[in-house]
Amino acid sequence: MNHSQIPVSIFAHLQQPTLVLDCEGRVIVWNESMERSTGVPAEEIVGKGGYAHGKALFGEAYPTLANSILTHEDVGSAHYRLLQHEGEELLAESQIPAFSGRTAVCVAAPLYDTGGRQIGAVETFREAPHEEEADESRGVPEEQVQILASALPDMIFTLDGDGIFTQFFWGGGWNLGVNPDEVVGKTPYALFPPGEADFLAGAACRVIETGESVAETRSFSWRDEERSVQIAIHPLHNASGKTVAATGVGRDLTREIACEQASRLSSLYLDLLGTDIYNTSMVAATIIEMLRDRLSGEEAELAQRVKITIEQGINVIKNVELLTTLDRHSIRLEPVDLSAAIRDQVQRYGGIDIRYEGGTCMVWATPLLEHTISNLISNSIKFGGMKVRIDISVMETADTVMLTVADTGIGIPDHAKPNIFDRFSREGSKNSSGGRGLGLHIVKTLVTRYGGRVWAGDRVPGKPDEGAAIKMILQKC
Repeated sequence: MNHSQIPVSIFAHLQQPTLVLDCEGRVIVWNESMERSTGVPAEEIVGKGGYAHGKALFGEAYPTLANSILTHEDVGSAHYRLLQHEGEELLAESQIPAFSGRTAVCVAAPLYDTGGRQIGAVETFREAPHEEEADESRGVPEEQVQILASALPDMIFTLDGDGIFTQFFWGGGWNLGVNPDEVVGKTPYALFPPGEADFLAGAACRVIETGESVAETRSFSWRDEERSVQIAIHPLHNASGKTVAATGVGRDLTREIACEQASRLSSLYLDLLGTDIYNTSMVAATIIEMLRDRLSGEEAELAQRVKITIEQGINVIKNVELLTTLDRHSIRLEPVDLSAAIRDQVQRYGGIDIRYEGGTCMVWATPLLEHTISNLISNSIKFGGMKVRIDISVMETADTVMLTVADTGIGIPDHAKPNIFDRFSREGSKNSSGGRGLGLHIVKTLVTRYGGRVWAGDRVPGKPDEGAAIKMILQKC
């Protein structure tokens, strides 16, 4: 073994006590700090193997962390207590007689040459700080943590090995008549029902003994109310890495669960209500259609207006259901015949002057594309009346398709154009009781998910009063 490959001078001048072993376990470096700490001069130990360095440290020939690095074997628990670590190095604490019995934090790591071949191992020692010193070193940060913890709605606590609260913060506890200051120094039995107190005390003991965290959602009756609390408890280490307590966070989920249940119940009621209104409206629309076929002239026109009004109500129900679906689910694009979708919707609005000429045009969308067309036609009727004229046109390029729905209605002022696609926007209407509602918002939502874009313009460029034009670009198949 060529010892010159090991950078002896670097380790010799470290302020921390340091030893270096070669691959055969012989001591190559025993620096001045190690001499001062152990009282063993370097000339008495450098070059020796057989765990001579272990005898100098512990009074017996015993392998150290550095030997474990060389042999890849566990160091055992007689003198070292391994701490959590990452990578190739080892981290442990040990009471070393040669250091006057003080607890030291020990770190060992492999040494490699420039070619990546292991040539030895290095081990360093530093004295673990006393508990009092660790407490004093916290200073202002500890106070800052306490202030923040007191302001949070979650319950934040620390339990020692005897199951006693040494820290307790719960900003939301005041609403339940809990004074956090009065909890410190007491056990969980002074605050919670026996079953929950058993859980907290037992979980804290397990965490301290095993070093493993515990997380669980608990439901129990407390203060005349059924409560659900999410508890997470983790080990708390001192400066030397020893687990000395358990610290945890408790989040009250009672209101969240109640709100979730209320939301589900509300959705059920809305679904039932929407279905009833939809079915009733469809029956009414069918009856009006049958009646219109038996009428003529002005009476037939009035029947048609009633039918379209009912269908617009049906469209509102569909929009609400569709918006709920879009909020909950993702969509998958597929080829859709745009021209066929337009013609299907034009047929729904018999009696309205809708003009469209176009051939087959396939775009990337979903079957929900028909809702965008229906909403645009319905929007034109809403703001243009039964006498409105609607022009639908499609212009193709190599990769995209632009659909335009223009009408002869009241138009959209320039300042309102950017906002009409917002949810429940009332911009763009000259009638204070009117509004564009969900329709255009759903149009934008769908078109955006299709990878396209939509905007508002004028039927006659530069003349908003002569009607609106909604334009959208879709990706061509």
